[in-house]
Amino acid sequence: MPQPWNAPATHPVVPAAGTTSSTAPPRRSDRTRALQWSLLVALALVFQFVANDVAEREPVPFDASLLTWLHLHATAQLTALARGLSAVGEPTVIAPLTLLVTLLLLARRHWRGAATFAIDVGGAAVLDLVLKHVFARPRPTLFPHLVPETTFSFPSGHAVGDLAFYLALALLLRDTPSRRWSWLGLVGVVLALLIGASRPYLQVHYPSDIVAGWALGAGWILLVQLVLVPRLGRSKRSPGST
Repeated sequence: MPQPWNAPATHPVVPAAGTTSSTAPPRRSDRTRALQWSLLVALALVFQFVANDVAEREPVPFDASLLTWLHLHATAQLTALARGLSAVGEPTVIAPLTLLVTLLLLARRHWRGAATFAIDVGGAAVLDLVLKHVFARPRPTLFPHLVPETTFSFPSGHAVGDLAFYLALALLLRDTPSRRWSWLGLVGVVLALLIGASRPYLQVHYPSDIVAGWALGAGWILLVQLVLVPRLGRSKRSPGST
């Protein structure tokens, strides 16, 4: 009597070691990098939108109306607060802090962290200085300045430099074991945004100077993270370790 035919057993195909399946979903790190590059492009577009009008000496649509609104709603208390925030964000404050953080990282042998932080903040300062002279935008003159300023207006050095400093610091603190340090980095970023916002209130910057400065500062930090940091490699020791 003939025996029934049995189909051969099938087994899932296991990719060889060191290879990946062509149908495997993209890794989370790949999706994150794609999102970061998309954000970088968006920041570049924001900067270009403002820079085009500034380069052509055309008024940016929201500048005059926002400066007028801020002038009409000024109070003695808000002016004192804005002056204090602006003073905290001066280059004479940020530069020594940058040097201090860099030296602390070097003292703890965080070579890559020190190099990245110095490039983050120093590169942003150089970009701001160069672009100020490229665009040579005068300061706004709609209302009296509430603090003295003599340099060019675009982009805002407070917006570029302070956001770059506190974002770079937040990235350092993100890798520390304690969560409270991560929250401190977030507080610093909020402080940088408040410092930037104080400048149009003081009538020494157009609001578009601040928007472009934030885009430039954040975009520079993101570019360093995407291009330079992978080449330097991750430091073996985090800033919070001993």
